Amino acid sequence: MTTPRSARRLSAAAVVAAAALGLTACAGGADDAASSSSSAPAAATTTPAAASSSAPAEGKGAPLTVSDPWTKATEDGMTGSFGLLENSSDEDLHVVGVSAEVGAKAELHVMVADEDGQMVMQQSPDGFTVPAGASFELAPGGAHVMLMGLTEPIEPGEEVAYELELEDGSTMEVVSVARPFAGANESYHGGGAEESDEHADH
Repeated sequence: MTTPRSARRLSAAAVVAAAALGLTACAGGADDAASSSSSAPAAATTTPAAASSSAPAEGKGAPLTVSDPWTKATEDGMTGSFGLLENSSDEDLHVVGVSAEVGAKAELHVMVADEDGQMVMQQSPDGFTVPAGASFELAPGGAHVMLMGLTEPIEPGEEVAYELELEDGSTMEVVSVARPFAGANESYHGGGAEESDEHADH
């Protein structure tokens, strides 16, 4: 049977249209694939960043802290510094030394009885031990940080810094505030002429 020319023209047009639709679909698929492939590397690059941001911070809170650190204001000579050392760890902490820039020397001092039974101050041969989970008080008339050979007056309200050294080699900086204080004028038994004067500055 012979197909009419108009039908043949219609069929040809349909084939062309179908082909065009097929090309459009292919193009869309290629765009989707390109879009998918271009987004894949972005996801890969963000994964490490997310992992690093969730990593735990390095270091832990310091087990040794000091509460209410203060230093006696003075015109010259030497003075004492005080506060409450607190140990939050489950092991004893041993403070073995101290350094400061405000004077020629800094020492850890304790009260001891001299040959006459009088309480005097001297450098602690063993430093300070802060018990595990407990505190150790630095106070006028008791254990304290001694700042000696001061080169300038320490005025009330002034900040006085020093650094405590622990037995394990770690250090802790203490920033104290100078206060006027008239008590605890004990004598100090040290190793030098200047250090053996009446300890009237703390």
